[in-house]
Amino acid sequence: MGRQATFGWLCLFKDGKNIKTIVYIDGYNLYYGLLRGSNLKWLDIVNLFASYALDKTALLVEVRYYTAPVLGRMSDDPRSTQRQRQYLQALKIMHPKTLIVIEGKILASKPHQRLVKPIPQAPELQIVQVYDFNEKKTDVNLASDLITGAWTSAYDQAVICSNDSDLEGALVAVKRHHPKLRIGIVAPIRSGDHRHISGDLARNADWKKILSVHHIAASQLPLSIPNSKLTKPESW
Repeated sequence: MGRQATFGWLCLFKDGKNIKTIVYIDGYNLYYGLLRGSNLKWLDIVNLFASYALDKTALLVEVRYYTAPVLGRMSDDPRSTQRQRQYLQALKIMHPKTLIVIEGKILASKPHQRLVKPIPQAPELQIVQVYDFNEKKTDVNLASDLITGAWTSAYDQAVICSNDSDLEGALVAVKRHHPKLRIGIVAPIRSGDHRHISGDLARNADWKKILSVHHIAASQLPLSIPNSKLTKPESW
């Protein structure tokens, strides 16, 4: 079965030509939505979209990957920081002309929080201090680039890999002022039910789909990256 039949897509022709397409990937949304806890983290995101996630009429000109450097203290394994650096380096080596990585940051804080339920071993406790880590700038950077791309004619089609409803405003702006541009939503969620795609995003998109785990498995980077010393982390 071909890709178009598998996803049930409409043909996306524009004057008989391939559609100039930019993919915008929310890295943490992809990670927590599909990759965390799996052995598929060594993902070739460019190949995933070029070979599987996009219609054959799409001309992929750029993949923009939005992420933030992992803080060692926010992870159960302090080697997470090194693994992330290896991964980003591997992607850049494999796709130097197509991939652009845009980094935000992680802010750490230690707020005091009220307990939802008492702790039986310490019933007197009502408020505890916790570590809190918040990713900053990713959704703002993605939304800004999406809008800028529309106004500068950088794309005919924008494909957003995220299920974050905070991006709704950017999609609304693009569709209101540039109705001829196409927007696709590729949701990184485990459910195969399209009802689990954010309605705020889906209402402003021309098409939507859910990433297939089968295609993610088929889009892994080489175990050893050519012309480098980089290899897939053992724990991945």
